[in-house]
Amino acid sequence: MLEERPIATLPLREHVYERLQELLISRSLAPGDHLVEERLASQLGVSRGPVREALQRLHRDGWITIRPRHGAFVNRPTVQEVHEFFEARELVEREATHLAAERCTPADAARLLEICDQADADWARGVPAQQMAAHTSRFHRAVLESARNHILLEFGERLSHRSRWFFAPLVSVNAPRAWTEHRRVAELIAAGEADRAAEAMHSHIALSRDSYLDIHPDGDTYEGSGPAPPSARALGSGR
Repeated sequence: MLEERPIATLPLREHVYERLQELLISRSLAPGDHLVEERLASQLGVSRGPVREALQRLHRDGWITIRPRHGAFVNRPTVQEVHEFFEARELVEREATHLAAERCTPADAARLLEICDQADADWARGVPAQQMAAHTSRFHRAVLESARNHILLEFGERLSHRSRWFFAPLVSVNAPRAWTEHRRVAELIAAGEADRAAEAMHSHIALSRDSYLDIHPDGDTYEGSGPAPPSARALGSGR
């Protein structure tokens, strides 16, 4: 019999971490923004302690950099980091797509096509970019789930947050083309054409990488020893 104990709630620092991570992913906190503990705490309605702990964890996880005597700043991805991310994503999702085409059930195929239909309808209605980004996340996760490989799914989940971060500035630009590519992948998976589906996913990810580099040809690199210039949108910008 299970011991009767209350299920522990997440510590406040975890909630603060997740909230800040979402602001980073959506680029409400943009690359280069200066993050000031006191202002973040005020905006989030918490004390500075949980914010300080969350910032330390975000630093360890590679989202921000804490510079002595300057403070915390949102990281700017370099060209090398962009290529490394897309290489990792291609390896995971290309193989997942191949397996999905071999293993998907009619229900899996219907779900992939339904996500495409919902995305097309929402794009035609002019929904906000973040809602389109949510459809993209759902589609790629559905492909991973259809592969029925828990290790690939775990790797895909680890890439998911980074993926949303990289694609935040691209949603409006890429949406029509990206969803045409998603539907092509879904149709090939549904048809069981594993090699062609995997190649279609490979092409989709490569085009996404190229679109990112078209907008950021030098990455978002900040070259310097001092703080990067903060944007006016930063919660901690002091403006």
